Amino acid sequence: MRALGPPWHLLALAAVLLLSTLLNLLWLPSEGYANTYYAATVKNMLTSWSNFFFVSYDAGFVSVDKPPLGLWIQAASAYLFGFHGWALLLPQAIAGVLSVAVLYHLVRRSFGIVAGLLAALALAVTPISVAVQRNNVMDALLILALLLATWAFVLATE
Repeated sequence: MRALGPPWHLLALAAVLLLSTLLNLLWLPSEGYANTYYAATVKNMLTSWSNFFFVSYDAGFVSVDKPPLGLWIQAASAYLFGFHGWALLLPQAIAGVLSVAVLYHLVRRSFGIVAGLLAALALAVTPISVAVQRNNVMDALLILALLLATWAFVLATE
């Protein structure tokens, strides 16, 4: 007779996602504004729609060297929660947790549950991954976008 609880791999995945959430969000406010150049850009983006659309810095005279979507997401978070360091870092931390879940799904489809859990755990606890996801550079969002593109590619090839 089968137990009524969820399968073991769902509990393990929940534990890995909880660990990733704790590593990414715990003490997030202590990081401050992280990269102050991008924080100042987001603050300037909130002053006008032109600055927001063109991702401009220095009162609209200089455009930033990053793609706009990452900073748009940070600006939306700062608009919703106020201009605080944790509000700028929150989208990257969430993208890190979502990346762990997407990586689990991708690896599990091809290589099985255990490989998926190990891959997700490796991404969740790798120190450079955690450091990137607790910063306001757009690398965590890029990783999530690449994993989603890989998922779309795998679905298309199947």
